[in-house]
Amino acid sequence: MSQHLSTQASDTAGGFNSIALLFILLIGAVVVISLIGYLGSSVARREQGRPGHRLWLRAGCVVSVCAAICVYLWGTLHVLFMEDLNMRRACVAAGGEAKASKVDGYESSYVPLRFTCRVDGGGSYSAAIPAWVNPALGGLVPLALVTGVVSGVTRDDLKRRKTSSERKGNT
Repeated sequence: MSQHLSTQASDTAGGFNSIALLFILLIGAVVVISLIGYLGSSVARREQGRPGHRLWLRAGCVVSVCAAICVYLWGTLHVLFMEDLNMRRACVAAGGEAKASKVDGYESSYVPLRFTCRVDGGGSYSAAIPAWVNPALGGLVPLALVTGVVSGVTRDDLKRRKTSSERKGNT
């Protein structure tokens, strides 16, 4: 059984770079903490007034973005410390000993997040990353985009209404 071995200490999982994964985890954690702080301050500012649908849309967008980042980070944690032995164990856990004995290499991808075990004869199967990570991202990212766009459109609509009412008041 031949396996694709990493040539550098920073390379893991047949293509994942552990330094890049650590950077992704660090930036993701900072962004999530910042967005949660932003959400808290937005809610605190709006407590004096009546919370409108814009606040709920914006909060939904922020929560969706935070959830998507957290799901992605959870997936990256599963491959962060993958070394050759751990890659083999992941292949055994995902496909069984018989299938893992035919593995001749590993492939990985950041988007969609995946780690696959290449089998002799051209096949492959997914391992290490939970199966729900990419479908969850497939739902959370569009949700964040839609709520963000709708929040932005309603904000612009509100500004236009205020501007037109101020013009009417001045004439």
